[in-house]
Amino acid sequence: SPSPPPPSPSPPPPSPPPPSLPPSTPPSAPPSPSPPAGSRPPAAPTSITGDPHLLGAHGDRFAFRGRNSTVYALLSTRHFLLNALFVAQTFVMGGVCKTCGHKTVHGSFIKAVYFRALTAASQTLRVEYRAEEPSRALLRVSAAGALEEMAFLATERELLVSITKPDSVEELIDDVMVRLARKHSREAVVSLRNDDLEVQVASRYLGRSEQNARRKRLDVAINPLKDISAAKVAPHGLIGQTFDGDGVAVDGALDDYSGKEVFTKAMGEGAIEGVAADYVISRADPFSTAFKYTRFHATRAAPRDVAALTGVHRESDIGMAGATMRGDDALVAERVRA
Repeated sequence: SPSPPPPSPSPPPPSPPPPSLPPSTPPSAPPSPSPPAGSRPPAAPTSITGDPHLLGAHGDRFAFRGRNSTVYALLSTRHFLLNALFVAQTFVMGGVCKTCGHKTVHGSFIKAVYFRALTAASQTLRVEYRAEEPSRALLRVSAAGALEEMAFLATERELLVSITKPDSVEELIDDVMVRLARKHSREAVVSLRNDDLEVQVASRYLGRSEQNARRKRLDVAINPLKDISAAKVAPHGLIGQTFDGDGVAVDGALDDYSGKEVFTKAMGEGAIEGVAADYVISRADPFSTAFKYTRFHATRAAPRDVAALTGVHRESDIGMAGATMRGDDALVAERVRA
């Protein structure tokens, strides 16, 4: 009999689905929906790092040495402030070999910060944090209605974390969170957070810590949780004023690091309203709200007048990006490597 016909070939497997399209934003940042027309994107973190070099909310760049042992207002907004103690310090950067790049910098660092916040229940919080005591923050809480001159009667307690191991402690007082965290043996961070923003201050060793006697500095990062430039009270202070929401970066005075010995002198000229002296806070009360552009008790305040600033104006392509304050040791390290 004739052979049966060969079996029909198996159907081909189904084609795999097409690959997903890549996100429209860079891989390092998750895609986010477009903001409604007419709205501003939320601001990114701003920061102050090392021997103070500031990167503002629109990418503004300027340096601020500060007077030795002087407290300045960094951020002032309604019911929240951050003041900082600037201290002059000489440090070295670079290697020790004959062919290594090397610089001596006579600069400054932030050595202590002073937070103050008014809670939703009208309690006043004061937090002091020092670069050389990174595992300890001092918290004072004053009851609602307490007189300013009676601040010494506030409830006082220490927040403490491990000196070497990852550790953290936090306290929620009404709507304000205070947190102290030991990230690792070389860095600890204190932070205050309310509904509008979070401010973090990190204690870090200077670059080339062994050559610099293992001294420490404080770096500041301001992380808005909403568009604070659109608030009824626009922020101010040396770095707070850059949250003006105008899309313009203003570059001010910078120091010259071309020599082997550097003497910093820039005081934010051209990039800040007024002059450095307008931001000085009394050493008698480093938590004070009093300076020329204070916003702590304000109910309405417009952003700074950028047109009046004499620095270099340039259109920003980063929207409301973060503002930072970077130290000389970080900046010089980059230039020495270059």
